Amino acid sequence: MKQLAEKPFALLGVHGFDYAPEKLREVMAKEKLDWRSLSSRALATKWSARGTPTYYVIDPDGVIRFKWVGYPGAKPIDTALKDLIQTR
Repeated sequence: MKQLAEKPFALLGVHGFDYAPEKLREVMAKEKLDWRSLSSRALATKWSARGTPTYYVIDPDGVIRFKWVGYPGAKPIDTALKDLIQTR
């Protein structure tokens, strides 16, 4: 994901279990997640996260453009990011 650092989007992982920071770091390391991830039951409720993790792609205007419940695999994420970058 580092090659996309300057592109117009943010990719967030939202975990709705209110993990302690140490537990979230453990999960992220185990799953090899190298993007921002938050552990917040309140945010998961507000954003209608129905499972954990839920992934969001947010455009520069703060609009959620893509959402996946559970890990969708690299291809759908890459396709969504490519589509978003091409439309900006």
